[in-house]
Amino acid sequence: MKEGVKNSSQSGRSNSDISAEQAVLIQPRKLANKGGELRYHWMVEDLSRLHGLLYSKQGEIRVHLIGEHDDRNRCLVKANIVAELQLECQTSFEPIDYKIDSNIVYCSVIDEEQIDSLEEEYEALLLDDGQVDIKQVIEDELILALPIAINKASTELDIKMSYGKLPKTSNKKNPFTVLEGLDIK
Repeated sequence: MKEGVKNSSQSGRSNSDISAEQAVLIQPRKLANKGGELRYHWMVEDLSRLHGLLYSKQGEIRVHLIGEHDDRNRCLVKANIVAELQLECQTSFEPIDYKIDSNIVYCSVIDEEQIDSLEEEYEALLLDDGQVDIKQVIEDELILALPIAINKASTELDIKMSYGKLPKTSNKKNPFTVLEGLDIK
């Protein structure tokens, strides 16, 4: 495999040299034409839209992108996203380590009409002047991959759960027994 475009750590700059809010623009057409690969490593603290959804800003995100063409010569970007995050247990309010390992195939599109005609196996990657902010796209995917609510298993909690006891039998007469005698046709 060829190395297409180098990421920040390969070009001599560390991730700390890049502002957390700075866009990471890629050109999917060039990446696909070269059969290139990109690798990114971000800290969770660098993705500000995630902060309010997490227990803490600790964790990391690793992204591996591969550019290629499909049988109709469309530009594809295959993405593998691995994230290690800390979410908050909705029962104990303690941190829970949560891992996301997602594989997505993006197809480059230049307008809204192309999005509607795209096959279900592809996610649309809407380009602006031939490029896209991949950091924002990855952050969107992570937000969508988070569970609405997460709880530790009850065996992991030091909380004794009790839902009450049901009576074994009831001496009350069922009010619907009167309806059993009616002949409805």
